[in-house]
Amino acid sequence: MLTGESVYTLLKAAEKFLNSKGLTDSKADSEVLLSFVLQIKRSKLHLIRDQKLTDKQISQYKEHILRRSQREPAAYITGFAGFMDFEFKINRNVLIPRPETELLVEVALSVAKKENKKSVLDLCTGSGCIAISLSKLGAFDNVTALDISKNALNIAKENAKINNATDIDFIESDIFDSIGDRKFDIIVSNPPYISETEYSALEPELEYEPRIALTAKDGGLFFYNEIGSRALNYLNNDGVVLIELNANKFDEIRQIFLDNNYKEIEIINDYANLPRILKAKIFK
Repeated sequence: MLTGESVYTLLKAAEKFLNSKGLTDSKADSEVLLSFVLQIKRSKLHLIRDQKLTDKQISQYKEHILRRSQREPAAYITGFAGFMDFEFKINRNVLIPRPETELLVEVALSVAKKENKKSVLDLCTGSGCIAISLSKLGAFDNVTALDISKNALNIAKENAKINNATDIDFIESDIFDSIGDRKFDIIVSNPPYISETEYSALEPELEYEPRIALTAKDGGLFFYNEIGSRALNYLNNDGVVLIELNANKFDEIRQIFLDNNYKEIEIINDYANLPRILKAKIFK
């Protein structure tokens, strides 16, 4: 499959092989997986381009490249993913954190600072990347994170320890069902929002990720309807909902929040100019 012994020759062979399998980001994948085998930063690979790998390292690298050629995401192969300059442990119980979700964290931090919001609830926390980033970067008195999956919560708790974010309250809950009468200044969520029709057309890599964290009933709108109709019961006066959007259905999602009497509804575009975040307020 791969020929070569040095960092440079193995990288080139891996890139060519992954290209032949139709992967579009083969250079990055090749570098990420080799830096993982060598336990060095990807940015340092060019400094050791002539270094020869051991037979064991070459065997490990070939195995990782083969798995990637079968469309397993590199993040699941390494077991880690970066998000907001932090590192998160992941496995197939949780979604891989996406760069576009960083905007959700950035908006939440901006709102909290501007409006002096002190408590935040993260729904469908998964790996915990949103809640942990908010805990580390914000000035919140209380950060709470919910997920229906016990396995996901175990990963989130581990990530909190890895990133020294020990002040987060993790709760196993189906949406709001297990939090009683607690209220928050901000509710933030990147919920499952892919419809069954959309799921069937997605790239093969998504088949490795937990389907429960990707798809939703009602044409992908189930969680938007649940949050839109119920979040007002768990928000303090002047509270804010921030939710990641299915960009293809942002008008329908905005209408859900209009129908539930939220105010100051704003759609925030991401850096690719796609509708990415819905911001809405409730006044009691």
